Order: sequence, then structure tokens, then C-alpha cells
Amino acid sequence: MSAITLDHVVKSWGPMRAVDDVSLTAEEGSLLVLLGPSGCGKSTTLRLIAGLEQPDHGTIAIGGADVTHLSPAQRKIAMVFQSYALFPHLSVAENIVFGLRVRRIPRAERDARLKRVAEIVGLSHLLERKPAQLSGGQRQRVALGRAIIAEARVCLMDEPLSNLDAKLRHEMRTEIRALQQRLGMTMVYVTHDQTEAMTMADRVVL
Repeated sequence: MSAITLDHVVKSWGPMRAVDDVSLTAEEGSLLVLLGPSGCGKSTTLRLIAGLEQPDHGTIAIGGADVTHLSPAQRKIAMVFQSYALFPHLSVAENIVFGLRVRRIPRAERDARLKRVAEIVGLSHLLERKPAQLSGGQRQRVALGRAIIAEARVCLMDEPLSNLDAKLRHEMRTEIRALQQRLGMTMVYVTHDQTEAMTMADRVVL
């Protein structure tokens, strides 16, 4: 079970209400896009789902379980950031399996998962390279690989393609959507790009 439900969620920063009584549901296995201009509360909503911020009011549920007060680790989600957030001193392979090493997943299982994920995201031939040796699209694939290898039921994406050129963005949109459907993940995707929203989403929240 991986449906995400927000029920009357509020988050304020001092006098400014960043998330104003939001209620929505991302159905299990669907791709929900939060669409709007900068500063409208999209990323804050995503961070609330992730547990990186705490709501002032309301509840957040994943798979029918109330996760409002759980830590990000306890929510068992994957997240892809706009900045890629890769470790520059680690290879592609080390970046992808980093979370598994922290969780002390056995070496044989890490290697098997890495092989499978590298094939899915098209990085099998680049596993020994460092992030500085990669293009923007390849770095984004590393970030995607790191999210996929966790085998999380929920994946959150915060404007992951905004640093790429138009052609690459088009290609990556198609890849992310195909990946989401293939893996059956519930995905919440933040963007200010209307074309991106319309071509990827099962449902758009404005």
C-alpha cells in the first residue's frame, strides 16, 4: 500500500502561510504532479510528505498509516532533488549504493541491485566515473538510480529536470514516466512547467 493522503495540511513560516489547508490524494501506483509558479508552496508540500518539515495542522498518511510525526527514514520513501545531491568524491556506483551501505545491506545484495538498477537507468558503462566526468543528464540518472535502488514504495521528485536543456528534459520526462509505470511506484512530482505536468501526470494538482 503506497497511496499518499494529505488531510487539511497547514504549514506557516511566521505570518506567511506556505501550505494553506491542503487536502489531496495520490493513488497507489500513480504519478501526481504539483504544478505552480515559484513560491506557491509546491516544494514545501513535498517536504511535508517527506518528513523534512512538520505541518502546523493536519495529517499525512502513506499506505493508510499516519506518518505525520514520523522521521523521513521511518517513512521509507525515496527523493530526487533539483540539485542531484551527488557525492563528488564517490564513483557512480558508490553514489547509487550509498544508502544501502548506510543501512548495512549485505554486499552480494547491493551488487545485485546495482547491476539491475544500472541497466534500468542506462549507466552500466559509467559506474567507475565520478560525477564531474558526467553530463547533466547522466548525473540525473545517477540520482534516479539512487532513488530506485532503495526499492521504496513512494518516490518524491522536486523539479528534477530544471537544470537540463530542453531536448534532454523531453527525453528524461519520457524515461521517468516509463520508469514509474514499470516499477509501480507512487510518485509525487513538483514542477512549474505546464508541458512537463501534462505529459507525465495521471493527475495534476494546481
